[in-house]
Amino acid sequence: MGRLLKFFRLPGREKALFFNALYLLATYRIRLQVTSTQHIFNRVQRLSCEKYVANPSPVPPQRIARLLNVAALFIPYSTCLSKALAGQILFAGHGHKTRLHIGVANDAQQNFEAHAWLSLDDIILIGRLPGLERYREFPSLDKISPK
Repeated sequence: MGRLLKFFRLPGREKALFFNALYLLATYRIRLQVTSTQHIFNRVQRLSCEKYVANPSPVPPQRIARLLNVAALFIPYSTCLSKALAGQILFAGHGHKTRLHIGVANDAQQNFEAHAWLSLDDIILIGRLPGLERYREFPSLDKISPK
């Protein structure tokens, strides 16, 4: 009941942002299962450029990140990558140019791991986790041009 009350107390702009986050998370969760990753990256890059607004919204980036993370709790099997991809578009629509990072590492048993995160002005908004520095980051996706 507490979560429901919190939701109804949100300003209308934040409720809309939350539902947009749910939609984007579900969309990219499904697309990651049925579409090539390169195609998705190209699409996200294009959409984030199209949706970018020059004037940032009054909703602070940390609040947008919080709403996205809460929305991810309602999408089964949300991954760091689906959150980062959805976040890239969500932040662009609110006037924030974020950077999508993807890195790989080996865990203690030498098993391969991958992680995705979003940053804004070198501050991690989505995907912060302990030991993030052990991930070897791929070149910026901003520098990869669509085919």
